[in-house]
Amino acid sequence: MQIGNNQTQSYGYNQNVNVANKNDSSNSFNNYLEKEDLKNIKIINKNLISVLEENNAFSSLSKEEETLFRYVLEDDKISNDEIKNLTYEQINKLNNIVNSVSQKVGGVALVNGIETFSMSNITNNSDFNKALFDTLKTIDNDTYKLVFSLDLGGKLGYNNTSFNKVDIEQLKALEKEKYKDFENPQKLMTDYNNWQINDYGGFIKNLKNEYKLLSEDTIISSESRVLYKRYSQYMSDLETNYNKVINEPKYA
Repeated sequence: MQIGNNQTQSYGYNQNVNVANKNDSSNSFNNYLEKEDLKNIKIINKNLISVLEENNAFSSLSKEEETLFRYVLEDDKISNDEIKNLTYEQINKLNNIVNSVSQKVGGVALVNGIETFSMSNITNNSDFNKALFDTLKTIDNDTYKLVFSLDLGGKLGYNNTSFNKVDIEQLKALEKEKYKDFENPQKLMTDYNNWQINDYGGFIKNLKNEYKLLSEDTIISSESRVLYKRYSQYMSDLETNYNKVINEPKYA
């Protein structure tokens, strides 16, 4: 994230900015991700049902849910077709039981379908999560889905639930150290600390516009422009789905 010198910064940290930093390789947030992602984690992606059984993961489910989830996971994968036939509530429940076991055994991963699966509870905002699930399950190309999910996950910054309080404090410490010799470092940290997204509708709209601007920027490569154009369309779909979700009747 660029702070100072009137440059723009990642939207994930400040909701008032809608233009991305085109070169954020020095960003401590991204550097931390590279160092910490999957470090010291043993990933289990075989015999997933056996692992879940050993940890009583199915005990909280109804018989119908257990039968459905066993069928879906029998090949240690969730296919795009299977995802399309699951509701958000079902995928979220499945996500929760797999994650609970993952924490016990040191990592459980699905071979396929991980983007839609893991993104179903990417934030603490259920409306955004549901709209994102409805968007991702319409993307048939797994590569497109993966790179978009990774980019969006980064744009969410600390709103991404993969970060706990310890992660956040460590990242803040890195950023504080980075600017310790600057004049008024606390002022420079203000935007960095203003990371919480309170308006997901605004977040979606601004990120859609950010991607659109990048898709029209002749400074970057034609391949990148095509990629950002695709991202912009995905965000437009997400905006449509989000508006549908927030206007759905809410039942107690």
